Amino acid sequence: MSQKLFNTAGWMFLIAIGVFWIIMGYSGLYSLLLALSYISFSISDGSIKKLGKLSFSQAALILFALVVSVAVAFGLIQLGNYIINDMLHLTGVIKTISLIIATILSLTPAMFLFGSIIYKVSNHLESHKS
Repeated sequence: MSQKLFNTAGWMFLIAIGVFWIIMGYSGLYSLLLALSYISFSISDGSIKKLGKLSFSQAALILFALVVSVAVAFGLIQLGNYIINDMLHLTGVIKTISLIIATILSLTPAMFLFGSIIYKVSNHLESHKS
């Protein structure tokens, strides 16, 4: 029963993000709703129980990886912005498309960095489980 409830809540948060984004545009509140939907889905599939088994060093490693990933993404986004605005002097639709592509390309290394740390910690928890 609670699995269905949390799964439904997760989908409701995601739908709310989509509807509000279309109506009002982007807001920082969506980051909170996205985190809440992720937590809801994690509770519904039982993967949140793994967090109770994390050691302090593993939690610190995950937090450090998050900080480094955000720093890498921010640095790459700033570099892309500098190249597009100051070196290439792009304007109009070309600039908008270039900024979107640069942002996506900037987030990819951070995603792989953080994802690999999470994967290693998750595998470590699974290997000690059995």
